[in-house]
Amino acid sequence: MTDEQARNADWNRLLAFLAEADPQNYSELKAPMLILAGNCLPVLADEAAKAYLNQQIDQIVLVGGIGHATKYLYRNFEKQGYDFEQGLSESELCAKYLIEKYQLPEEAMLLETKSTNSGENALFSYELLSKLGSLPERILLMNDPTLQRRTKATFEKEWGKTSVDFYNYVPILPQVTESTKGFSFSDQRLNDLWPADYFQALVLGEMVRLKDDAQGYGPNGKGFIGHVDIPDEVWSAYLRLIAINEKASLQR
Repeated sequence: MTDEQARNADWNRLLAFLAEADPQNYSELKAPMLILAGNCLPVLADEAAKAYLNQQIDQIVLVGGIGHATKYLYRNFEKQGYDFEQGLSESELCAKYLIEKYQLPEEAMLLETKSTNSGENALFSYELLSKLGSLPERILLMNDPTLQRRTKATFEKEWGKTSVDFYNYVPILPQVTESTKGFSFSDQRLNDLWPADYFQALVLGEMVRLKDDAQGYGPNGKGFIGHVDIPDEVWSAYLRLIAINEKASLQR
């Protein structure tokens, strides 16, 4: 195995861990509701539409205000020919896209437009749905796959007093084929959606947040999520990638 192949394998090991795909085939997952958290990937809005049109879900809850991913979401919609007015939240952008591209009825969607991080995604969506009546027994969760594991852990923490079961809906698992000069993926739909530095920061930053120590988000740190076990081979992959980055920084 070449150095590049080994590096790609390490990225893919982290990505598979962070996505935490439900063992059940995603196309067989059904629930009254799917929550799509704010991100920069229009392809996930496409997948939410498919789930609705395939009658896997009855309603899509779009969650997300204006945050770190918003400018990239605008840019990625523009690449597809959708030039939306400025100042919209991520959930509003996705709603406009779903109505324009798929003619989804407005009643198929609920919007939460103020949250700017995962904790607020979970809390504000809970407040929104609680006001509307009884909560469903099960909800599908979808987010940028680099954030999926923490998204579920955050929702389970914030909704801990409810009996709702959350299932990760992961229709797309990024798999890196090139990581030397930017990132390329086996699924061509993902290419050029994340700027390389942003993608790297997302993935490596998630490992820091999930590590249950003083710097992390678990019980031994900030307490935003429950304890997450990180397999040794995943943490070792993270450390190797960090070492490569540090070496590259010293050579600049």
